[in-house]
Amino acid sequence: MIPMTEQNKSFLEVLSAALRGEFCPKPEETQILEKARVNGINPLIANALLPNGSLQNDYVVLARQLTVGQAQRTADFLLLLKRLEACGLRPVVVKGIVCRSLYPEPELRHSADEDLLIRPDDLARYASVLENEAYLPEMEIDDQADEYEYKFRGKDTQLLIELHTSLFPVESGAYGDCARFFTNALDRAVDMTIEGLHVRTLAPTDHLLYLLCHAYKHLLHSGIGIRQVCDIALMSEKYRDDIDWSYIRASCDSLHITCLCSALFQICEKHFGYRAPESFADCKVDEEMLLDDILSGGRYSDSHLDRAHSSTMTLEAVSADRGNRRRKGALHSVFLPLASMRGQFPYLRKYPWLLPAAWTQRIFRYLTRKGRSDPVNPARSVQIARERIELLREYRIIR
Repeated sequence: MIPMTEQNKSFLEVLSAALRGEFCPKPEETQILEKARVNGINPLIANALLPNGSLQNDYVVLARQLTVGQAQRTADFLLLLKRLEACGLRPVVVKGIVCRSLYPEPELRHSADEDLLIRPDDLARYASVLENEAYLPEMEIDDQADEYEYKFRGKDTQLLIELHTSLFPVESGAYGDCARFFTNALDRAVDMTIEGLHVRTLAPTDHLLYLLCHAYKHLLHSGIGIRQVCDIALMSEKYRDDIDWSYIRASCDSLHITCLCSALFQICEKHFGYRAPESFADCKVDEEMLLDDILSGGRYSDSHLDRAHSSTMTLEAVSADRGNRRRKGALHSVFLPLASMRGQFPYLRKYPWLLPAAWTQRIFRYLTRKGRSDPVNPARSVQIARERIELLREYRIIR
């Protein structure tokens, strides 16, 4: 059992109040607001902590700026959905605006992008409409590629659109198996109304399972963000009676993430007051270990570059375990295989022979990351990876 600091206790108390739209003033507001900023939930915490905050408070100013920006992105996204529908396209919206709708004040839940699940055969049509609406692709569309994600950044908006032909890359040895649970998710999609617009989204069981699998993916990459835990808590609570909990449990068992998900549900119950599902009642674990990892990492755990760099070793540990093979050494984390590099360097899909150049570019990025005062420390990355691999063992993700 890892003892929780008083600051983290206060932070979680304020966050719990925020999820219910309540106020929770604390004397150590500056430290809590800084933690909220690092974790990407400044508007949520500032609203609960400082309902009458002064404009002189930099954190309150930041919260208001983020809230206004989110409101504009939401408006831009809803307009884009109308444009797509006018062209006969109805994508399935995942996370993003759907998760924001679960919160008492949706615009306080920040998200920079919107994820759309589409049929592969419709990719070219979506790309055409997006480009006509001044959304520029970040990579060349290739109908023959086996990629699952295409990003379009708005020219006249801060909104980023991600098109997914699959919710997970099947080629991933660590979490590609998650994709099979969503093969027919488009056929099971449902409608919901958001700000007067009918939005197509995943069925409740599919959506919760996706949030759990997505959290698992982030854990392997470098860590789960507390905002993801909030989404899971609110989704579980709102759709508790509509979710097939036996299916959720069986799916988690199949993916070897039952202990991880049980820990997430225990965090939701212990710190946010949302009852854990009965289907996970037999799996009791030390959720504080996971919570400590979440709170020490920051938003999606990208607050420390060494931690982010360690992800190649945690991913390799899971891939090796799933494939019943011996794990590769730390050098493998530098010279990743082609399948693992194509996501970061899209040009490799068309020019795979440029893999050595991509390795060089990746190393240079880590060593000269702009705007960062903390250059990569390889020894520290390896140490973090070892600690996080032990966390994976603790939650029985690997043996």
